[in-house]
This record gives sequence, C-alpha cells and structure tokens, in this order.
Amino acid sequence: MNQEINSSTLTEWLDSRVQGRKLAARQLQVIGILRSQPRLASYGSVSDIAAAAASNASTVTRTAQTLGFKGWADFQFELRSRFLASLSAVEVAAQHNGHISSPAQAAVSTDRTNLAHLERTLDPDTVHAIAQAIAGARRTFIIAAGSYAIPGKALEHNAIIAGHDVRLLDADVAALSNAVARLTPEDLVIVISLWRVYDSTLRAIEAARTVGTPIASITDSAGSPVAEHATQRIVVPTEGAGFFPSLTGAVAAVQAIAVELASLDRERSTQNIGAAERSWELMKIMHPRSSS
Repeated sequence: MNQEINSSTLTEWLDSRVQGRKLAARQLQVIGILRSQPRLASYGSVSDIAAAAASNASTVTRTAQTLGFKGWADFQFELRSRFLASLSAVEVAAQHNGHISSPAQAAVSTDRTNLAHLERTLDPDTVHAIAQAIAGARRTFIIAAGSYAIPGKALEHNAIIAGHDVRLLDADVAALSNAVARLTPEDLVIVISLWRVYDSTLRAIEAARTVGTPIASITDSAGSPVAEHATQRIVVPTEGAGFFPSLTGAVAAVQAIAVELASLDRERSTQNIGAAERSWELMKIMHPRSSS
C-alpha cells in the first residue's frame, strides 16, 4: 500500500478542516494520529484513537466536533470515504482481507451496516427537493459511468414509468457529449459518482454548470468534486467487503427519490403506471401470471 500517498491526501483535507479553528493541545495530539495513521483513523474506535494519542475518548469526540462534525461517527465516515478513495482496487481489498471466514456473509453484513447508516443520515427534505426538481424539469439527465450506472438505471426506469422524461447517460461518451451540448437551465442533471471519479463526469458537470443547468449529486463523500456545484446533495455509504464499492446505499437513495417522485402527483403517476402496464400487455413483454 502506498501509505505516503494516503497520508498526504488525508493531511491536506485535515489541514483544510483545522485551518481557522482553535484546538487545544490534546486535540492537536489527536490530529497528529489522524494524520500519521490513516488506517487506524478510518477503522479504529474512539478508544483506539484515544489510546494512540495518549488522550481520552471525550477529547477525540470533541476534536471531531471542533472540525465541524456532529461526532466521531460522522467524522470517521467522511475520513474513511476519503481514505478508500485514495486506494487502488487491490489496496481496497487488502483493507478487508483480515480474517473473513465468509466473504458473502461479510458483504451482506457490510451492506446492512451501510443501510443503517443511510437510514440515520438521509435527509427527507433533500430527497423531496430532488423529486420536485425532476418533476419540474423539461428533461432530466442522469450521469453515471461504470457500475455507478446501476442505481442510475433504476432511477431512470422508475421515473419513466411514473411519466417523467429521464435519461441515463452511462458508457457512451459521445452520447454524453451530445446530450450535454443541448442542456439548458430548464433541464436537470443528476450525477451518481462513488469511490473514484471519472474525468468525463467532471467535464460534463462543468458544462452543465456553465449553461446554468441545476445539478443534484449522489456521492460517497461530502467533499467529492462531483458535489461541488450541486444544489442538492445525498451522501451514501459505499464501503464494500472486497474489491468493489457497495452500490446498496446508492440504490436505496434512488429508490427513495423514485417513491417520492411518484407521490408528488399520485393521480398522474397512477395514470402513467397504468399506461405502462397496458403497453407491456400489448407488447407481450411480460410472462403471463399463473391463474393459481
């Protein structure tokens, strides 16, 4: 693992949080441990950090609060997201290889933890605002590359069924470029980007910002460059049990948006869903349901 790169990346972020804030001597000791031992800071308990800093748990918690977080858990979530983002896929896997007896069980357990975190932190007002933005937009483009397109596809599919003009732009960079060229302030861009960020995604966001198109983001870090120009932001946990980031939190978030969207105008949604059902029957794309 390239520990030097990881430490440098986190040190820059920590320095930006510390700048302008007055910290006591013991809190500075805690900051020193966070800088020098990024893995311990990312996965250790409050007690672990306190012991390493020759301090106590309350000082660790106060340090997180002084840096602008509700407490240690919220601070560690953001720090660990940044730590994992600085690693290659092989290095990410190395963080989880420990003594896992069942990778499958570890994956499910990790996703359960991720969903519990999302349930505690998801802001219903933000979900409602994104749903309203979709409903009010001329068109909505979802920008999501690679595996990030999976939650994007779910949102596109459900929003279309509910009667809204939503399109996913994923693997085809030419199609992305052509769509971005036609953006207007009456449109909406929803960006889904987890772990590492695609350059094409950032360029598309910059183009949208230039023409005044509203942007909403779903990321795994509040400090993601993808979220910088977003009016509405949802941060989801994405830590997986192996090489791959978990998509469970992002899928749950887009499902929440879809449900909220359909509830804004229930009569319209019901009519459009009914029309979709009739089209499926006409096209005979669904296997007939058993009479039993």
